Order: sequence, then C-alpha cells, then structure tokens
Amino acid sequence: MNPLLREFSGQFLEKVLDQLWVQWAALGVSGYSGSADLRLIDPEALLLATCSFGRYDPRLFDEALDCLQENGWAINTQRLATILRDEPWTGASVLAAITGHLSTGKYLLKWRRLTQKLPCNTVPGEFFRLKDDRPSPVVGAPEPHFAGYGWLRGPLRLRGYSQPFRPLDSRNLVLQLRALCGVNVRAEVIAYLLTHETGHPVEIARATYYHKRTIQDVLAEMNRSGIVDIRPTGREKHYWLRINEWRTLLQRSDALPQWACWPPYFSALERIWQHIHDPRFDGLDPLGLSSVLRQLMVAVRPAIERTGFDKVLSDDRHYLAEAYLPVFLSDITKLLDALDTNQHE
Repeated sequence: MNPLLREFSGQFLEKVLDQLWVQWAALGVSGYSGSADLRLIDPEALLLATCSFGRYDPRLFDEALDCLQENGWAINTQRLATILRDEPWTGASVLAAITGHLSTGKYLLKWRRLTQKLPCNTVPGEFFRLKDDRPSPVVGAPEPHFAGYGWLRGPLRLRGYSQPFRPLDSRNLVLQLRALCGVNVRAEVIAYLLTHETGHPVEIARATYYHKRTIQDVLAEMNRSGIVDIRPTGREKHYWLRINEWRTLLQRSDALPQWACWPPYFSALERIWQHIHDPRFDGLDPLGLSSVLRQLMVAVRPAIERTGFDKVLSDDRHYLAEAYLPVFLSDITKLLDALDTNQHE
C-alpha cells in the first residue's frame, strides 16, 4: 500500500470511531467523553455505521449493544430498513445478528420483524477486525447467537451500564420527540421543522427517509391542529413552527441542534474506507491510485453534498494525474474534521 495511504487509513478509522463513540455516549453509553458535536443525532444512521466500523473496536460495538438494550425502544425499525435499502451499506448481515440478539429481549417483536428481512453472513468468518484489517482471533468459545448468523466472535458479556438517554442534551432532540410523540414519522417531521426555518414536503421526505405522500398527509393533518403553520410560496406550501413555543415545551433553554443528514454521510465514509484499505490497490503507482480515488470521489460526492459537508471538498479538475493523491488525503481529512463543531462554520 502507498505509505501515505497506509498512514492515512489509520487516522481515518480513528476519527470515525471517535465520532461514533461521541454519539453513542450522548445516547447513553457509559464511560466515554470527547468533543461534543452540536448536531442532531440520527440513531438509525448511527446503528448502521456501527455495523461497519464497530467491527474494528469490540468495546464500542458491545457498548452499543448494551445501549440498545436500554434505549432500543427509540429505534425506528421501519426507517432503519428504508435507510438500509436507499443508501449503500455493507453491514446488513451484521445488523441481522444485532437485531436477532435484541429480539430475545425487550421489544422483541419489532426486532424480530426486521431480522426476518435481513441476510445472514453467507461465508462464516471472524467478526472483529484489527485496525490493519486482519481478522481478530476469536478468544474463548464463539458466541452461539452471532455464530448462528455467520459471525464468529468471543462471548458476549454486556456490562449493563448504559443509561437512559438524556432528553435535554441538544443532540438527542429526535429521541426526545420520539418519547413525546411516538416512534413515528411525526417525530421526524417536527425535528426537521425545529431545525429549519421552513420545510417543503419533498425536502422533508428526502431528509427523513419517508415517502413524500406520507409527509404530505402528516403535514396536512398537523396543520389542522393550529400548531404547524403554512407559508405559501407560489404553488408550493412550506410548513413552519413557532420555535420559541416549542423550545418552552421541550424545556430547552440552550440552542437547538443543527440538522445533519447522517445516512449518506456515514454511507460515504464506509465506501471511502473500503477503498483506502483495499489490498487490491497495494500495487498501484501514484498515478493509478490517484485515478481510483478520483473515481471514488465522483461516486460519493453527491452523497456528501446531501449532508452539507461538501464545501470542504476541492474541485478535482484543478489537480491532474498523481497530483490528486495529496488533495484527496487533505479533502477527506477536512471532511472528518468538519464533524468537530469547533472546526465547522
């Protein structure tokens, strides 16, 4: 592997894992502190990202499972399945093992329905990976439940230290609304409107992973309550909330979180990771590697644009041939650093 890319891949993985730790800690995982991103957390996107990157950090993965046993009621399994279908992910069989495990505990029915739609790992193998992507040896007897889904890992011993989510943590707005309104589309619509000046049904549907017709019907019903208002713009209807009144209702004296469309972001990071540690590219010279990475960024840029983080990316047309390699490394570093509130405009 190119020496620059080898060093970068390790830094990339550490930054992604750190962000996953920060978000799981906000949701209730015990024993971790780090920089606090002030963006709203998407629990379904976080779970799917953990299905991929959590395999490189056994403690993170098991603490996430522990948290799901405490706060799993707040996961919208219908929306989870939609995000899994609409964005490229590699962790469907990992999600099957997770939901299969959860279907033996509380809220078993909703997890069981989702598990039945997911594939098992067709070629059984070691579940956890070392940071250099080699398989991590299984220590002790393989966990029988995960083995049933084609994944070999050591015994699962959850600590039970996870706490209920903190409703007044700015990042937990979605969970707070789900606790208040139910785990349904209305909670997502309100979260969107609280973090935007106005919202059009098409925009809200794309951002929340619900069908446009569903969003239109829900907004029309909510407008009849006198709480959700309409602002006509030409032939379009834009909906909005009186945010200060909602701030009082939700007991939030601090700023509301920023909206972030996490599913395409984490999906793009997963695709980038698959490339930068792929052994098939070990023999490529700088020119060939630059070409592969340029094609990768062409493929993932639309997803990154949907997250709003695309402003940090360079115009690759200005960097010809192997001159693009250091630009790629710089762009992805800036993309990951954009997760840090202190570095994000």
